[in-house]
Amino acid sequence: MVRISIIGITHIDLESHEKVTQFLKKEKPDAVCLELDQIRLEMLQENQQVFSRDFMDRDTSDTIENNERKIESSDNLRKDDLSEPFEYSGLLEDIGLFESKLAGIIQTEQPGQEMLVAYQVAKEIGAEIFLIDKSINDISRYMEEEVSKEEGEKFQDMIDDLLFEQRIVVKPIDSENKEKNSQSLLEGLNNLDENEDINLNEVIEIFKDEDSLGEILSIFNQNFPKLYSILLEDRNSYMIKQIIEISQKFKRIAVVVGYGHVKEVVEGLKEIEGDFEIKIIK
Repeated sequence: MVRISIIGITHIDLESHEKVTQFLKKEKPDAVCLELDQIRLEMLQENQQVFSRDFMDRDTSDTIENNERKIESSDNLRKDDLSEPFEYSGLLEDIGLFESKLAGIIQTEQPGQEMLVAYQVAKEIGAEIFLIDKSINDISRYMEEEVSKEEGEKFQDMIDDLLFEQRIVVKPIDSENKEKNSQSLLEGLNNLDENEDINLNEVIEIFKDEDSLGEILSIFNQNFPKLYSILLEDRNSYMIKQIIEISQKFKRIAVVVGYGHVKEVVEGLKEIEGDFEIKIIK
């Protein structure tokens, strides 16, 4: 029997770092699959080196202030670019900038840090490491070939609005009205033009709930069908194939992917004939 553990994460919260570390060190799987390609792994490693040097060279009290200054500088750069013609290559840059902004707001390290943590822990425990996602270059090319100008501009307008209008905030979650909060947030995400603030803590919690996350992905699919296909469906299919190949050689496999990929990856694996035991690590 092949045991496949799917570890759902977000790319910006410390809880994901801790969950990945604890599971890998406790279970010591034979193979660890990461939602990365070689290019993104090297980018994360380079960014981590820069982050570490910056941290050692400054007083800890300056950390938040410097992060905010970097974010503000990035914001100003993107604002200056708004008058430029739409370019498909800018979409992935916008997503990266958006994740960096969120990481700065919630005061964590660079987005994707949990993948580096998983990579480093996997090396420590002697597991084989597999980068199972599509190449970022291929994803960018598919977007340029298949995403309409209208859909691309609509997506970039949404990102620009969220980034530059300072509508993303971090507030304590009202645990007594959790269901009401989730519904209100979902309605807000479905009507982004109403200029309501979005509580990042609530978004992270929603991503951990399969039903609520399903609603968010449905909203995304309705508004950006081709981007949804490229960024989620195509990559899920690709990663499922990689996991199946790896399962021919290893019996205990850990798969670290974003929450948005978990459900479809699990369903895809269950459709494959084989002696699999699939577990979602929450």
